Amino acid sequence: MVAAIVLSTLCWLPVLDFLRAADGSSGLSLMDARVGVFWACGLLFLAGLPALLTGLYVSASGNPLSGVYTIGFSLMILSGLGGSMTGLIARQAERLNGEPSGGSIFMQLEIEMVIWALAWCLMMFLVRKYRVWIRNNLVPSRLKTNFAKDVPIEEEDTPRFAIQIRPAMAGLLCAAIAWVLCRFIMQTPNTGQVIGTILLSFTIAGLTARLALPTGNVVFLLLSPLLVGFASYALAAVLHGSASADDLILLWQRGQIVGPMYAMPIHWASTGLIGVSVGIGMAQAIDRVRVAESAQAEQAQGDTSDTVA
Repeated sequence: MVAAIVLSTLCWLPVLDFLRAADGSSGLSLMDARVGVFWACGLLFLAGLPALLTGLYVSASGNPLSGVYTIGFSLMILSGLGGSMTGLIARQAERLNGEPSGGSIFMQLEIEMVIWALAWCLMMFLVRKYRVWIRNNLVPSRLKTNFAKDVPIEEEDTPRFAIQIRPAMAGLLCAAIAWVLCRFIMQTPNTGQVIGTILLSFTIAGLTARLALPTGNVVFLLLSPLLVGFASYALAAVLHGSASADDLILLWQRGQIVGPMYAMPIHWASTGLIGVSVGIGMAQAIDRVRVAESAQAEQAQGDTSDTVA
């Protein structure tokens, strides 16, 4: 997997400079890229295609979520190089004097969250559709990892686009827990703190939601970071929508824009996905222990019955 992460990261790096703002400041946003949003999305797609194929292969080799982790980790590296939202806020000074920017900038970030959500839905659809074929035809036997013999639900922990109450509730629970944790832990826009907070929050949230509401369909859990990002920007647009460019910068400097509003969309789309997949993986490990203990108990009970007989 390490080799796959390195390969995926190398796929993203050539387009990094094109995705930066025109002045080179921090805050990596498709909506504010120097080449424009259309070309930024196109470059992201071209760079992401080999990364996607790498993730599909890794997913087919073992746990279905390993491909999500691989692509998410490589994107997290890209987000770290892109820097914090401070540069994006500072660029609002370039707007015309008195022009409202609070609502527009956060609405732009909401649109970007939708773009990332569509990209991740495409990736998860491809994992679901082609994983078995790739596993049967392209992955050598020595590279295959079979979890099904230990816990049957493991093989079913693949995103499936179906409206089901329990998976949807698990996703909402994960999003709610993570938002609360991010609100209180994320105290500065520093990139390291933003990434660390999102990773920790969604690991805890993913683990808790997966154990509280066990489900084999994890698509809503995986989309929960994007929901948190969208909701955070929507709240920011409501609270600061009427602020002018100068007022928005002043609010930022005073620390009145706080918590999840510090994160860029790419942070939710990368680190958030990693945290959720790690949390689900931990829940799977607990499931395996439970299954093993249950099997041992049944075997012991059977041996006792045979002895008595």
